[in-house]
Order: sequence, then C-alpha cells, then structure tokens
Amino acid sequence: MDNLQESVLVIGGGLAGITATVVAIKRGAKVTLVTNGPGTLAMSGGSISIQGMDLKHPCLEKAMGFFTAMMAAAGCEYKGELRQRQLVPNAMGSFQEVSMAPASIWSGRPVNGSKVMVLGIRGLSGFNANLTAELLSLSAGKLNLQVEYTGKMIDVPWLQTPGFNALDIANHLEDQQNRDKLAEMIKPLLEDYNLLLMPAILGLQTGSTEFARFEEKVGCSVGELYTVPPSVVGVRIFQCLLKYLQKAGAEINFGYPIQSLQLQAGRCTAAILDTPGRKRVIKADNFILATGRINKFDLVLNYEGKDTEWDQEEEAAVNEQMQLLNRDKLPVAVNVYGAGSILEGFNYRNGNAQAILTGYQAGIIAAGGEKIEC
Repeated sequence: MDNLQESVLVIGGGLAGITATVVAIKRGAKVTLVTNGPGTLAMSGGSISIQGMDLKHPCLEKAMGFFTAMMAAAGCEYKGELRQRQLVPNAMGSFQEVSMAPASIWSGRPVNGSKVMVLGIRGLSGFNANLTAELLSLSAGKLNLQVEYTGKMIDVPWLQTPGFNALDIANHLEDQQNRDKLAEMIKPLLEDYNLLLMPAILGLQTGSTEFARFEEKVGCSVGELYTVPPSVVGVRIFQCLLKYLQKAGAEINFGYPIQSLQLQAGRCTAAILDTPGRKRVIKADNFILATGRINKFDLVLNYEGKDTEWDQEEEAAVNEQMQLLNRDKLPVAVNVYGAGSILEGFNYRNGNAQAILTGYQAGIIAAGGEKIEC
C-alpha cells in the first residue's frame, strides 16, 4: 500500500464485520471494531452455503479462501470446499446442505454404511436423542443414504438441575476435566458405532485441539448438531475470533452501540459511541457499517449539525466501491462502506457467504485500496 496507514472503524461483530476487520489489518490499517455481540452467528452457527450466489463473482474464491485461512489461524477450523455441497444433520432430524461448516459440524455428515449413535443428556431442553435419531433415519431413507441412526439418552450425575439448556452445559464443559469425565462415561457405549452425534455442548471456547482430544478420549469420530438458538457453535466461533482479533492488533469496543456518525463536506469524520456518561468520540479515515439485522440499533447520521435517522428496516445499497448509498442512490459519504445483511438482496440461504464476501470487499477498500483487487 503506497499511502500512509489508514485508520478504519468497523461497526458490527458478525462475520461481515470480523472479516472486514482482519482484511483491513492484513493490509496495514489500524482498525477499531465496535460490536454488541455475535449477531446472526448466535442463530445460524456459521455454516456456509453458496446457493443462489454468482459463482463467477471475481472476489468469491479469494474471499472464501481468506476466511478459511483466518478461521484456521484462529483455531476454529472450517471444512469443505466452496463449490462442494454436503449434507450435515441437525437436532431437528433433518439435513442441511452446506459448502463449508465448522469442523465439528462437518464431522457429522452422513457416510453410507455407517452406524451412528445420537447421544442426548437427560434434562437438556429442546433435544431428544431418540426422536432425532428416528427422524434422521427417515430423512436418510428419503435421500437413499444407507446410514443407521440409534438414539441413546444418558444421565450425567453432575447435571441434576432440571430444564438446563445447551449453553448451561457448554459453560460446564468449558473445563477440560469435565469434558474428559463426560468422554469416559460415553466411551463404553460406542463399541459398535462409527460416529457419535451429540448436540453442540462441548464448551464455548473449545477449539480444534480440544475437540480432537475429546474424540481421542471417546475413541471414535464425533460430530456436533446445531440445536435451537442461541447456537453454542456460533458463540464459540465469535469468542474464538475475538481472541484472534486482539492478537492481530484490533482495538475492540464491546457492548456499547454507535449512536451517530458525524458527516461533513461529503465525508464521515467521527462516530459517537453511546457509552455511559460522557459519549466517546472515535475518529477514523474510513468507516464500515456491518451492523446486521439482529443487533441493529438507532443510528443517526449527523450532517453538519442536522440529525437524520438511519432506517435499518430498509435494505441498504452499495455501489461497486462498496460505498453505502442513501435513498437517492448517492453515497452517504465517500468513506462510509457497507457489508453484510444490511445490504439489499441479502438472502438467508447464503447469508454467511454474502457476509464474508462483502466484508472482504469493504475491508480492502477501507484499508486504502483505490479499487477492489481480486
């Protein structure tokens, strides 16, 4: 990059905002990230589908390659290939078609001829292993898959509180000793099985190394199942990426929304952070709006002292340079860019892929690139 180091403020901590942050850092920018939380990551769990997307998009391959490398470096490995389609099971007893998924979810995909135990913990709300196994068997039959699913419920002595959820167990299994104890309890049940499927409960900060240890302890492959939101896998990915961002040098402001963007002479000069008491002013050369539709807030655009509310109920548009456009299809400011699910044409079938792609593009431009180089 020929210019001086750019400063970038990224608003939003979903896949779009985090991808944009890492891209901008890798290209030499000083980046501040403001986020309220994981957004749709806590709902979807992070699987990636490219159904309906333009496979000829010049940035798609590089954006996804960048993302998988980023996740591997962060210790939350993804499996799969961009143009590949695989089926992964979920707790509802059906299969979801994906191109890529977190490694623990990818491990659960059906393989002809395999015998699979679906394991449930008695007392876990929203999950019945016997029902899930029965429904998966029916779904597999309709797809001509030769896979045998068997449900098994177990009692865990140290989880006696009735009505606990996946997050409760995940917090308990954050401790390595507790995961090892669970593995020792499960191992004798798996002598005749090729794969263990269980709800995603193995900790909120469990990375690739810890998951491999659990597989070694139980003595067979382990796949996790998405359960009803909030998604343990999604929260796990978010926590993993926050640590990675901190190591990469990003400044992170967590929990306080942006109240307004200050605009002057066609440029954004600062963002006002809604902190208790005195409001914090964050100045930057460039700004990326990737707030999503889950953690949206009432953002005000202040045009030289005159406030205008930003209506996030409406879809936003960007031009070829990812500049965020107003209702008249003109840039809100020359240095304000958009990414993620706030953009028009967003499709939840491939939402995570779109978030990564647009975050990648916005990060390149905001870091000082005059054009998107793919």
